[in-house]
Amino acid sequence: MVSNSIRWHIQLWHGTLLVLLVAGMLTTFYFYERNERLSRIDAQLQSLLTPLMPMIGHPGPPGQHGPPGQDRPPEDRGPDFDNNRPPPSEQERGLDRNHDVNQQFERNTSYYYVGWRHGQIAAKSSNAPAIPVPEETDFNPDHPIRTRGQFREILQRTPGETYVVVGTSTAALAGQMHQLALGLIVIGLAIIGAGLAGGWWLAGRALRPIANISATAESIFDGNIGKRIQVEDAQSELGQLATVLNRTFDKLDHAFQQQIRFTADASHELRTPLSVIITQIQLALSRERTPEEYRTTLDTCERAAERMRVLVNSLMELARLDAGELTVARERCDLSRIAQEALDLIQPLARKRSITLQHSFEPLAVQADAMKLGQVLINLMNNAIQHNKEGIELRLSIERNGRSAIIKVSDNGVGIPKESLPHLFDRFYRVDKARTRGQGNSGLGLAISKAIVESHGGAIHVESETGKGATFTIELPLEAEGAKWFSKKI
Repeated sequence: MVSNSIRWHIQLWHGTLLVLLVAGMLTTFYFYERNERLSRIDAQLQSLLTPLMPMIGHPGPPGQHGPPGQDRPPEDRGPDFDNNRPPPSEQERGLDRNHDVNQQFERNTSYYYVGWRHGQIAAKSSNAPAIPVPEETDFNPDHPIRTRGQFREILQRTPGETYVVVGTSTAALAGQMHQLALGLIVIGLAIIGAGLAGGWWLAGRALRPIANISATAESIFDGNIGKRIQVEDAQSELGQLATVLNRTFDKLDHAFQQQIRFTADASHELRTPLSVIITQIQLALSRERTPEEYRTTLDTCERAAERMRVLVNSLMELARLDAGELTVARERCDLSRIAQEALDLIQPLARKRSITLQHSFEPLAVQADAMKLGQVLINLMNNAIQHNKEGIELRLSIERNGRSAIIKVSDNGVGIPKESLPHLFDRFYRVDKARTRGQGNSGLGLAISKAIVESHGGAIHVESETGKGATFTIELPLEAEGAKWFSKKI
């Protein structure tokens, strides 16, 4: 589980990059500080070397003494050269120089010097360690600084086989750098620890919506279909995903609830005619009946069976629509002709209930299935006749609106309650459940009509006000726009 965890993968990459970054920065700082301190030591060594060069170096051969210029001819000695003044002795000059230089090294006890002339030690400080006599190969004029063990030294050669070494012990520097390294390690570990802790917290916070999504999906899988994801930040990527999933869960919940209602309503609708058939048959078989009584029983069973047949056919049609197995025929149709045929078929029922039919048709052509559109119009007009009182007026109209054909079925009857309008196209939904069931309606006609209209690329909606009638409006694309809709299945 850990190896597959997104949080652990993020933490591993974050931790690796953090360690490399911190280690690189602190290592760079360590070596920069070390080089800076060595540079300061080297500069100090160079400053101490400068006054040593005149004291240790001598321009003449070994054994020659005297001030500079003693061995030059008179014409080159200069105006300040006094032949009558006895030159200072070598011992006097050496004492003066040694006194000045030794004072400097007494003030800097951590530094030392050694000078050689012709392979012999010419001068040295009291704290100088044992240093081997420099050879020709030891001297590098481009890099006079050298490290010898725990000593940092500068080696300089002057004419006359004279070598001077000024150096200091780096033991104190090593101790300081050791303390610095320990301090940097502690700081680095603190930074890495804080970074890993912060990264772990941030990764957990960023991935918390995923855990919520997973937990919610698991809860829904276990049967709690009303559970939804808690969205904290709807603008983030995961927040947007959670919002989409919540809408998906809502749709699935609605479909699931609709399936439950559909199953219950279908069972209820089939149970009533089956109960009628079983009851009539049981009564007929309970004792001998006259031929007229048997005929009455069979007639009742026939009506119940017919009701079952209509219901089963409607259910099969809806199932085929849902499964996409019903293909809409594609042919050029005249809407006014389809509407007139529907009016002719509904005329007997309207006359029986003293309902006046009005119509207004504008000739319009569409690419559609004429039989199925006629079925929609008959369903709508039949509902208006069945669900209203006698003597109302029913109107069917067709008109053009831009690139769409508008079909309206309106009446001036009792209307539809406002709370029923959103559910009117739901399967098995009835506004007056008791009355319509008694009249044999299954509550599937409007659901089938909506599916047929939408399969043609159209839309259907209803407007109504109680006591003022209802208007069903169908909007279909005209021929040029509608052809593309009819290659798909419904």
